[in-house]
Amino acid sequence: MKIAIIQNVTLNDHRSVHSHHVACELSRRGIDVDVIVQKTEEELQYTERPYRLIELPGETYSIKGQVQFILKLYHYLKGTKYTIIHAKNPFSSLLPAVLLRKLGKIDSRIIYDMRGLWIEFGAGTGKFPSLLRHGLEMVERALMRRCEHVVAISPALKEVLCSEGIPGGKVTVIIGAGVDIEKIQSLEPAVFSEELADLKRIGYLGTISVARESNKIVEAFKTIHRDDCVLLMIGPVIEPQVFDVMTRDTEKVMLPGFIPQYKALQYLKSCQVAISYHDVESPAYNVAVPTKILEYMAAGVPIVATDHTMYRNILEDGRTAVLTGQNPCDFARGIEYALENPEKCKRMAENAYRDVERFSIQKVVDQLMEVYKSILK
Repeated sequence: MKIAIIQNVTLNDHRSVHSHHVACELSRRGIDVDVIVQKTEEELQYTERPYRLIELPGETYSIKGQVQFILKLYHYLKGTKYTIIHAKNPFSSLLPAVLLRKLGKIDSRIIYDMRGLWIEFGAGTGKFPSLLRHGLEMVERALMRRCEHVVAISPALKEVLCSEGIPGGKVTVIIGAGVDIEKIQSLEPAVFSEELADLKRIGYLGTISVARESNKIVEAFKTIHRDDCVLLMIGPVIEPQVFDVMTRDTEKVMLPGFIPQYKALQYLKSCQVAISYHDVESPAYNVAVPTKILEYMAAGVPIVATDHTMYRNILEDGRTAVLTGQNPCDFARGIEYALENPEKCKRMAENAYRDVERFSIQKVVDQLMEVYKSILK
């Protein structure tokens, strides 16, 4: 069996965490895997890669970049034989594979792995004109029907697909991206300077942007009037001008930018609280299972999040996390509660760590292997 996992993002993008972990686990099981992603000139965050990495030129959110990736991928797939093509973008990953098979150039089985409602998310966040949304969704559903199988990241996403006419038997739910629990547990917490070592650290991992409401995290933190804590937000900052203005009057908000995942996880393990915020209830967000939450659980760090559907998909208020009202004021109170009640929150973190086992990368790949076997029968 030879598998191609295809995604038009760079290996340093947070969306590649799933592709990397799945490919590593498949390789560990003796399966031949290629990971085909967008080319980057940056130093790659994953140095241990038991799979073959193929990088193609392209961009994620531009028509030119999409077309570039599609054309390069079309020619690459035409000359390479795969048993299964595991595609993760509706157009730049899936379209070339479907077209090549329609033309009789390849005979691979095709899986479309939906990590979310990306077309709706893209339109809602201004990545492309909302007028294009309906047409793009029609094309995506047409491509989906030409695949052997669809993997959905959550039961809510499967419900959306079935309501739009995709047969339920064609969709398998595999919750989350999978988390490498052993790897996270093996990492040593980051060591801070003496000045920071005595402070309570509130940590956030992930892309920092207005679209992801990171500004409301900063807003909430600035209402916490304590001298003994800092906010550490690790990830690429999409609108630096916005966050420069928001943080220029405080030295207690740290934005180190993108750093390799293992280092980010070391920083996370040094935090007293890990946080995540969202307050927009819409299908694009409600179907999500945030990888950062699984990483928080695996790191054993107490979690504070809003009581948004995407967090309630995997967390339980008072048992595995502190879930707050969906506004900065309530969120700030939740953070203060966690700081003031470390023993209670430690027990919640222990419960969360026990729960995360069902989202391990091994469990995810077990389910994925069943899908692979079913489409090869």
